Amino acid sequence: MMREILLLIPYFIWTLRPNSVFLEHILLKMKIDIRHSLKILIITLIYFTLGLFVLHPARADGYPHYDIQARLDIEKHSISAHEVVTFTNNYEKGITELYFHIYPNKKFNKKEKEFIYQFAGYFKANLFPDGFQESVLNIHNIVLNQRRLDFSIEDPDATILRVKLPFSLKKGESVKLEIDFDVTIPHAYGRFGWHKDIISLHRWYPLLSVLDDEGWHNYPFYLFHQPYFSDASTYKIDLTLPQDLVIVHSGVLTSRKTLDGGLKEISLETQRPTRDFSLALSPSYKVITKRCGNILVKSFYLQGDEFYAEQAANFACDSINYYSKHYGEYPYSEFSIAPVYLACGGHETSNMIFIDTRVYRLPKFLIRYFDFLISHETGHQWWFNVVGSDEYRQTWLDEGLNSYCLLSYLESKYGDKAEVLELPRFLDWLIPNFTFRDSSIFRYIYMAKNGIARPILGTLSSFKEPSSIFALAYGKGAQVFSMLRYLLGDEAFSRVLSRYYSEFKFKNASVEDFKKIAQDFTDKDLDVFFKQWLETDNVCDYAIAKVEGNRLIIEDKGAISMPLEVKVGLENNRIIRRKLEFKDKREEIIFDADIKSVQLDPENRILEIDKTNNSYPTKVKAKFVPLYFFAYEIPLFLDRGALNIITGPSLASNGLGLKSSLQKPDDLVFSVSGNFNFDDESLNTGVDIIKEHIAGRQRSLGFSFFNEDYHDDDVEDLRGGKIFLRQQLWPAAYGMIDNNDHLTLYLLRNQQWKGSPGSAERIDNLYYRKYEEAIFGSTIHIARRGPYPDFSRGFSFDSTVESAGHFLGGEESFWRLLQEFAVYKPINKKDVIAARIKFGWGGSADKRLFQLGGFDGLRGYQNKSIEGSRCLLLSLEYRLFIIEDLGIALFDNIINIDDIQLVSFFDVGKAWSGNYRSKDFKKDAGLGLRFHVDIASLFERLILRLDVAEAINDPDQDRRVWLGISHTF
Repeated sequence: MMREILLLIPYFIWTLRPNSVFLEHILLKMKIDIRHSLKILIITLIYFTLGLFVLHPARADGYPHYDIQARLDIEKHSISAHEVVTFTNNYEKGITELYFHIYPNKKFNKKEKEFIYQFAGYFKANLFPDGFQESVLNIHNIVLNQRRLDFSIEDPDATILRVKLPFSLKKGESVKLEIDFDVTIPHAYGRFGWHKDIISLHRWYPLLSVLDDEGWHNYPFYLFHQPYFSDASTYKIDLTLPQDLVIVHSGVLTSRKTLDGGLKEISLETQRPTRDFSLALSPSYKVITKRCGNILVKSFYLQGDEFYAEQAANFACDSINYYSKHYGEYPYSEFSIAPVYLACGGHETSNMIFIDTRVYRLPKFLIRYFDFLISHETGHQWWFNVVGSDEYRQTWLDEGLNSYCLLSYLESKYGDKAEVLELPRFLDWLIPNFTFRDSSIFRYIYMAKNGIARPILGTLSSFKEPSSIFALAYGKGAQVFSMLRYLLGDEAFSRVLSRYYSEFKFKNASVEDFKKIAQDFTDKDLDVFFKQWLETDNVCDYAIAKVEGNRLIIEDKGAISMPLEVKVGLENNRIIRRKLEFKDKREEIIFDADIKSVQLDPENRILEIDKTNNSYPTKVKAKFVPLYFFAYEIPLFLDRGALNIITGPSLASNGLGLKSSLQKPDDLVFSVSGNFNFDDESLNTGVDIIKEHIAGRQRSLGFSFFNEDYHDDDVEDLRGGKIFLRQQLWPAAYGMIDNNDHLTLYLLRNQQWKGSPGSAERIDNLYYRKYEEAIFGSTIHIARRGPYPDFSRGFSFDSTVESAGHFLGGEESFWRLLQEFAVYKPINKKDVIAARIKFGWGGSADKRLFQLGGFDGLRGYQNKSIEGSRCLLLSLEYRLFIIEDLGIALFDNIINIDDIQLVSFFDVGKAWSGNYRSKDFKKDAGLGLRFHVDIASLFERLILRLDVAEAINDPDQDRRVWLGISHTF
């Protein structure tokens, strides 16, 4: 021990030196001449060096340090590197092993690969343009003081590197490991990969796991979100790369020199600790710079994206100023924005952010959404980079907090409502708008009402479906912080965030740490608040139960209680405000005059799943629209606190009409419509009712009744309807016209089955007489395929069973079964073979039950032809891209024609009644084009279909041309 103390004394003196002037002043005071002081200094240096070799005393700041010398091979898309890691044990006990995350080494099992392609539809991108690729991070050797150490790669996903130390490292002691490794970069969209001439490198090197009082946090990799938890660290990176590559980086550039062979070497360092060190590289990058006080904002972009690059710099500066003012100063001198092929909108990393290249091609009316994306990722410099947290188990702590701060920023900038769309005049009359705050809770409300919500806290992998992380940790999570502000008051809450930022700067915080700070600023017990909102799936819902004269009764219908503000209007225009603390499920208030109006939670402070019961009289919002279309039946575009009446002209098949609806958002749609069909000169009227979340599940009940009156007296008028009960079998669909897994029971009268958007049942080959016909049926859809909408792997299965009988005035009697099975198989990097088989069997041989001719069957034959009581159909398609990255943008990037695909197809099938004869099979073949279209850049992806088909060996059939949306199957 004495030897160690003696060795540390000169190092301690050396590290305490203020500056040379001060040292000289001390020496003069001690009457020591300069020559003697130089001798002392030399001796000190010798002792310091000896101490360094023997013990490696702890760094003064205690942060891990990474010194990496790396070489990028652009041809092989690989990196070879020598990494020196200095680690200090800040744990209470001695340790004999170190753990590192090696994320690029992730090994995916079959189930994970299948779901990656399925979930890719959420991002409207094919994550692997050349087929699925895994990267590999090879560890060649690990050395400590010239001694090679034993190491192993830990299961289950091969992303944990375990290094065995030759001794026990005590608290406060440090080691310096040298790691030689190389890593391959996959051709893939995302945080780590390359596409075209852009490379994104995120956590590309062995990164120390976090060691704290709980031990090592060796979390598995999770692809669909950030599973990261890392200590703030300092970095020095020396990188050799081609001279033409422009580099976007964490830290700052300290030196650059040109090498032989068209290479250059750059040195990068962090000024202050960061959570990681990321890079983005491309020879095509250009840059716009902007000074934001003492901070240099660098906005990189690709040719043609100058407008949004400039806006990105402006928005980053706006958010940096806002966050610095309200939460704490940005502690670095630079901040960079890098466009990469990311798939999702954006991703945070230290001192820089990744933004998807598609974002730079948003329509101009989505400029505020662009601000949202830039500012969200910029805000993570506070809540992720400076203040770290456990993103695998407690992602709410940075995502929920950052989402709250982002809403505050947007509302301070664009007004209290902060609407998302900044529409031009030619669209403002047509498209409804919505607010950022409403959009943040839209998905959560759906989940809560349908019984598929879960607690906010939990490991990322415990979420059944990845998009629910955004609904809960982000959307609901932001509102939890808003409600905490409501409980504490604006000033106290502001002080909570300022203290949280300053106290945990360059440290890791937990939910418990945040709760303790919040508790210091109130005398209320916050334990119940945090437990209810974070650890349960309980909901909050207040309702006006009764208003009778001067008597008001309020009911607490939820399982979570919050202080409730009540605004009451009395006679003589008096306004009374009360704040209630609910102790019972019902609270009664007596006033001195009759009640004229009541508003619960008038400032909309509480996250309730039903706001329509918060007003007396019930709030009704009526709106006439220039064109009634599907958006007006999406709850996001409605007033959640009111019953909405929407009325306007509508477009119908071969006609024009008028439609009006009464809607309770997320609950009930009641609509009436009328339209005139110009083809058959008929007046069609109808009533539709859809009730959602029956019994608190993803279950909907619908009623539809119609009447068709024909001008021609020789044509019989038609009346009928349908009733259906649908159960969704998966939490979410990943495309606007993609079918979610579901089971539907239905009853039809004089009508063919027509599904609702997002749950369309496949009935294209069924024949409906639609006169004096009553049918009971069921259909099921199951699919495990992707990526949407251009399926390249997986399968789908559809089955329909129907029975017609003599009930409800029906005159037909039959049963039938139709089953369809489709598979998709990639055969090389770009091409796909798709195959399907349809089989139909009916219980009455003399009936026309199936029709195979048409766009969804035998494409070489007339629509609704080739009839029988049984049917068999086989279709094969070969799909290959002939033009990629077409880049045709129309209407300010609202429509972007991206790729063109050529499809060759062959159909063979037959429908028959009575005996089966193989020679009756019909055959056709043809070619088709698929135009891949992006809607508003990255919001939706559709396929426009053009098929030309010709019957084989059937000269009586004309060539057929079919138009449609999406692939045939």
